[in-house]
Amino acid sequence: MRSSAVRLGEFLIFIGVFVLALQYIDWGAFTPIERTDLVIAAGVVLLICFVLALWSRSVLLDELIHLVALIIGAAVLGLLVSGSGASTWVNVIGPERAEKTLSFGGALDPSAATLLVTLDLQNGSATVQTWENEGFQITITARARAWSSSEAQRLIESVTLQPQISAAEISFRAPRVSVGPLSSLETDIQLLVPRGRVYDLKLSSLNGALNVQEINAATADLNATNGRIRVNTLTAHHAKLQTSNGSIGGKLSASQATITTANGSIDLILGSVTGSYELSTFNGSIELDVPDDPTIGYAISAQSTISRVRVEIPNFVFRYHERRHVEGETNNFQTAPTKITITATTTNGSIEIR
Repeated sequence: MRSSAVRLGEFLIFIGVFVLALQYIDWGAFTPIERTDLVIAAGVVLLICFVLALWSRSVLLDELIHLVALIIGAAVLGLLVSGSGASTWVNVIGPERAEKTLSFGGALDPSAATLLVTLDLQNGSATVQTWENEGFQITITARARAWSSSEAQRLIESVTLQPQISAAEISFRAPRVSVGPLSSLETDIQLLVPRGRVYDLKLSSLNGALNVQEINAATADLNATNGRIRVNTLTAHHAKLQTSNGSIGGKLSASQATITTANGSIDLILGSVTGSYELSTFNGSIELDVPDDPTIGYAISAQSTISRVRVEIPNFVFRYHERRHVEGETNNFQTAPTKITITATTTNGSIEIR
C-alpha cells in the first residue's frame, strides 16, 4: 500500500514533467500526423508497462513501471494541451520571460552572381523568403526563459544580436551564452531578400524549424537536428535537406537533391526539371507528387522494409514489382527531354509516388 508521501511525490513528478513539457519542448515543430504518431507510441509503451506490471513480482519494478507511466502520461498531456488555448494558464507557474527584437536592412551588390546566406541557430527557427524590394531586411528575435525575472533579464542582456553583412553576404550565428539548468534562450530569424537573385543557402538549427520560400539557389544546405524543414518553391542546382527529428515537406526543383530524416515523414512536390532525388527516412512515410507531363521521363527505385510501396505514374514499366519494393522507368525515359530519377527508402513507413 503506497504511503501518502509516495503518492504526493508521484503527483509532484507528474506536475513537474507536465509543466516542463509545455515550456521547454517545441511541440509546434511537430505536424499533426507526427503528434498522432507520438500519442500512439506513448499508448504502446503504456500497454507494455501494464503487461510488465501484471507479470512483475518485485515492488521495486512495480514502482519503476508506475513512474515511467506517470512521466509518459504527463508528456502526452503536455502535447495535447499545447495544441489548444488552454496552455496559457500554465504561465502563472511557468518560467519568467524576457524578449528583445532587432531589425537590420540594407542593399546588396547588384552585380554579384550569387549571394551567400548563412544562418546558424542553437534554439530557434529560421525563415528565408523573397520580396519585391531590392534590399534585404533581417529581423532577429531573442527570447530568454528562466525561473526568475532577474535571470531571464540577465540572459537577454547578455545576448548580442549582430549579423555579419557585406555587399554579397549575410550571416548570423546565434549567441552562445551560459544558461542555467532550468533556463533557455531562443533566437528566431526572419530574412527577406530580393526576388530574382541567386543564393547560396546554408541554414542550420539545433532545436527549431527551417523555412524557405520562393528561393532560387545555386546550393541549398538545410540542416536541423530537432525540427521540421519546409520549402515553398525552392529551386536549386544542389539541395541537401536533412533533419534528425522532424518532417520535410514543400515544393522542390533540383538538379541534384538529398533529402533525409531519421524520425519524420517526407512529403514533397517535385518540379518539372531534370534532376536526381535521393530520399530516405527511418521512421516515416514518403509521399511524392510529380508532374503529369508526357515530356518527362521517370526512373524510380523505391523500397520499404515493412510497409507498402506504390507508384502510380502513366506508362511506367516495372522491372521489379512487389509490395515493398518497386523498380522501373517510364517507357519514354531514354528519349525524354526532361529526366527525373528518384531513389526512395524507408524502414518504418509507406512510399507513394503519384
